[in-house]
Amino acid sequence: MIAQLGLGILLGILSGLLPGLHSNTVISVISSLGVDKQALSIIIISLFPANLITSFIPSIFFGIPEAGTIVAILPGQRMVRKGLGIHALKTVMISCVFAVLISIVVFYFSLDLFPVIYGMIRAHMRYILLAISLILLLRSKAPHLSLIIFLLSGALGYYSLNSEMSDPFLPMFSGMFAIAAILNYSKSIFPKQIDEPVKVDFLKFTLIGVFLGFIADLIPGVGSPAQIATFLSIFMPLNTLGYLAAISSISISQAIFSLATAVSLNKSRVGATAWLSGNINIESNLVLLLILFLISSSATVFIIFIFRKKIAKLASLDFSKMNIILAIYLIAITFVINGFEGVFILIIGSGVGLLTIKLGVERITLMGAIIAPTLLLLFGIG
Repeated sequence: MIAQLGLGILLGILSGLLPGLHSNTVISVISSLGVDKQALSIIIISLFPANLITSFIPSIFFGIPEAGTIVAILPGQRMVRKGLGIHALKTVMISCVFAVLISIVVFYFSLDLFPVIYGMIRAHMRYILLAISLILLLRSKAPHLSLIIFLLSGALGYYSLNSEMSDPFLPMFSGMFAIAAILNYSKSIFPKQIDEPVKVDFLKFTLIGVFLGFIADLIPGVGSPAQIATFLSIFMPLNTLGYLAAISSISISQAIFSLATAVSLNKSRVGATAWLSGNINIESNLVLLLILFLISSSATVFIIFIFRKKIAKLASLDFSKMNIILAIYLIAITFVINGFEGVFILIIGSGVGLLTIKLGVERITLMGAIIAPTLLLLFGIG
């Protein structure tokens, strides 16, 4: 078990450092190798949180996000430009640790709450999702442009999710976010990053993030931490640290509560949890899964903290050549997993993502790739 745990943490950290490489992709590759189901489950539950936590590093220091960390770019990059990148990183790490602990404490209560709440909102889910989508569009800087991007990404999402590709999310999100960001990359000169003590005055946002992580597992199509954090900003002003604390705690708590929805609602809103459900009985292994999740999260935060100064130096590197390697890698892995159709989606997604950047539309609007198909499904269209 220790070997699988260590391997999962290592793979989670390495994949988290590579923009566009989602944990679902790594799990898909490992599962294709014929790994024993019990061993695979241990790798999954240790890889998942390590990947989630580490994925904030590219968002903060490189400006290239994984889909769930999109809104971490602006506050993270602002702090890096002020020499406070390590401060931003520490904020995310502390929030993740507290979010994991709080989520585990209330976990068994959630098993009873999920069926009750879901039963109350289930019949109104399509209208809730529609209202959230309208809010997302109307609060944007240019609603008409946001609508165009929403519909374009929605069409791409509809095609991808209804294709027979093994991992439709890989080319779709890698194209719209990672490749598009690479194509728009320009070298910036950042000051030396200062390693100063962090004043923990953002924990209220961590608590709110845990609550929203709970809610995120109930609403299909808007489960992205980036989306939830964006909706939160509509009703509550978030400062820079508040944004980072909120999105990181939403991300990690949603992952934990996805285990609860798998047991209480028989619905796996998160890819890693769906893989677990296909390999083991989650309900019979809840205690072990929660312990392994906690160990992986703690180990990942500890490792990042130890290497924080070396990580911060990455902000000063010129990633022009690295971006070429990353783009080639994303094209190659997309082809291996999804074939020519996947590469086609990757190219189209890159175009949509780059158009979004050039038009100045918030990249969170690209989540229409999930929201629009979900709306069509809920309204019985298509």
